[in-house]
Amino acid sequence: MLRIIGGLLVASLAAPYLASFFIFTFMILFGGSSSADFTFGAPSLVDEFLDFFKFLAIGSLGAAMFGLPILFAAELLAFLLHSLALGSKHHAIASGGSLGCLSLTLLFVADPADWRVFPLAGLLAGSICGWIYWRIAMRNRVSQP
Repeated sequence: MLRIIGGLLVASLAAPYLASFFIFTFMILFGGSSSADFTFGAPSLVDEFLDFFKFLAIGSLGAAMFGLPILFAAELLAFLLHSLALGSKHHAIASGGSLGCLSLTLLFVADPADWRVFPLAGLLAGSICGWIYWRIAMRNRVSQP
């Protein structure tokens, strides 16, 4: 049980930082809406290298604002995975990716240009967080009948 709680806490804490990293990266690659540019400061490839680390400040703000809702949603998802006995790595990664994609899409997509940035960033960040959760909570666990 302690491994499950630890996995949930670590994955939920990593989620805002990973999401802001991928949002910032995809805004550089694909462009973003004016609201995303306002939040992240309209990045471009010619900005200084240290401007890339703005995602750490945005991730900290995201952890402060959305930390408890992320943890609550991750707890519900972990409960569902354990109650259905879906303990494989693929289930954890797929469910984390779908949770990340759904949450960032519902929270932040307001402009047609956002459809390229936020769902993909949520999918990648959630998949990595699902893998982190699986690695801590369910790896090397003896399967129970």
